[in-house]
Amino acid sequence: MDSFVRQFSEIGTLKSVLLHRPDVEVAQIMPEYLEQMLAEDTPYVPTAQKEHDVFSKTLRDNGVEVLYLRDLFCEALNAHPEVRAQFVDDYVLTAGVPGEGLRRAVREYLLVKDTASLFFEVSKGVMHKDLETLAEKPIQLIVNDPYPFVTDPVPNAYFTRDIGICVGNGMIISSMSKPSRMRETLLLRYIHKYHPRFAAQNVPLWYDGSAGYKIEGGDVLVLSDKTLAIGCGERTSVSAVECVANVLLREGYERILLFNNPKSRKFMHLDVLFTMVDYDKFLVHPFIANKECDIYELTLQNGSLHTSYVTESLEGMLKRALHLSAVQLIPVGGGDPIATAREHWNMGSNSLTISPGNVITYDRNDVTNNLLVKAGVKVNTIPGSELARGRGGPRCMSMPLHRE
Repeated sequence: MDSFVRQFSEIGTLKSVLLHRPDVEVAQIMPEYLEQMLAEDTPYVPTAQKEHDVFSKTLRDNGVEVLYLRDLFCEALNAHPEVRAQFVDDYVLTAGVPGEGLRRAVREYLLVKDTASLFFEVSKGVMHKDLETLAEKPIQLIVNDPYPFVTDPVPNAYFTRDIGICVGNGMIISSMSKPSRMRETLLLRYIHKYHPRFAAQNVPLWYDGSAGYKIEGGDVLVLSDKTLAIGCGERTSVSAVECVANVLLREGYERILLFNNPKSRKFMHLDVLFTMVDYDKFLVHPFIANKECDIYELTLQNGSLHTSYVTESLEGMLKRALHLSAVQLIPVGGGDPIATAREHWNMGSNSLTISPGNVITYDRNDVTNNLLVKAGVKVNTIPGSELARGRGGPRCMSMPLHRE
């Protein structure tokens, strides 16, 4: 492998991917706090883990190196034990622990943990009961509070796509729109900065969130080595796209297609509406296929960012941008209003392409999967009865690091 990070397309043969196996953090979801925890259900963890293991095995069976967020984080901190205290300080700050006494208590609790235990605590969330044995209790632990967490769990961590995306030989580390997910990007920041495999390549950051504008990996599609598609809606801002465009259009990209989607959870990320499954085939939601959203083309002209409104059809735009004579748009649910609504809800369009015309999908999306097969696409299905309850699919659950 010529480099650790390399991604110039959505469909090149996948060689290395970052996953997180759902664990204790999902078991911490409480029904009365679903909105706060960015959850819509309470998945059963043992079944979710079995389903995720099938996902991992499917990737390995197709020659993909599967890496795990937990392992990379532990390896990064073990390689640089001197940064453990700094990570704990950053975690306490990112988690928004209120009050100096409580912050001191959380630091005291975490600093004595080994690296694996530290990852476990960050995942499950530090709880009031964890701090009961401390000799000096801050006022927040004395006053009754029905909410059991001092720092929230991270139940969305198995959607590794959201926290970052590799573009070319570099990386975008997301700036999450929801504060409760910022701890996930903190883990990725330490992996990027301190893990030996990232350090060996000196992987550049195209965007690190320091500008303060929100962008999430599920909104970024690497259509080719010259064209990106980025969705703006509930989770990604136009200003973040401007920052990314000003960097990547100077790094060899020729255009960025900006999809201006409604700011709603239904259309949370671009990849729940639109994924690329082959050189000339795209899995699309009717909302995108019918171009009900605004689409803009960003290019660099005379050294400055130029924005133009796209008036042609989605099909025409993709043909032009990717230099294709024809493209095929495969509609989620076949365009039937009931099947489309149901299969969109269960991430029917959120496929992960592991090589051209070879994808992973949830087995429950029968209509969409049959249409893919009819279009000549090889479909590897995985069970998703519990994984899908988190409202993410195979693409959401994976962060490709290297594609041929």
